[in-house]
Amino acid sequence: MTENHTPPPRKAGRAALMIVAVIAAMIVAIFVGFNFYHADTLRERQSGQVDRRDGPKSRTDLQKLPALRQ
Repeated sequence: MTENHTPPPRKAGRAALMIVAVIAAMIVAIFVGFNFYHADTLRERQSGQVDRRDGPKSRTDLQKLPALRQ
């Protein structure tokens, strides 16, 4: 039975290795990108500089502080 067995071509092994390497690189790139985004957002929030897109959208938006009456 082992006499008829032939190993797969070397190019198939290299192709599989390349696919695994590309997937691993994509996972690492996404992880690093999310970490940079999180660090930037955290820095903004800690400095008190909030992105305009996160601000109130209308006069009745609950993100807005109530106006002080004098």
